Amino acid sequence: MYKSPVILVEVLSKSTRRRDLTTKRLAYINIPILQEYVLIEQDFVNIEVLRKSSDWQGRHYVLGDEIHFESIDLTLSVAYIYERVENEDMTAFMQRAQD
Repeated sequence: MYKSPVILVEVLSKSTRRRDLTTKRLAYINIPILQEYVLIEQDFVNIEVLRKSSDWQGRHYVLGDEIHFESIDLTLSVAYIYERVENEDMTAFMQRAQD
């Protein structure tokens, strides 16, 4: 059993964005066992994954992409992650899928 997380997932909101992207990010990437830090936008479709194996350089994922979470050996599509989220990007994506 882990005493510290290997993956952290943060959902960004307007009210916490500044703290999430600065103070918390720095604190999290300094957790020795942490392998991945995931930032999910709430108001539009964008997921940033920072990996220890990539020296914490972020990689962005959008609709149509799949993300492999190395630390837990799980692959999910961005569309699946946002499936129940209501924002303009998802509304447009769902309309295109129905056409």
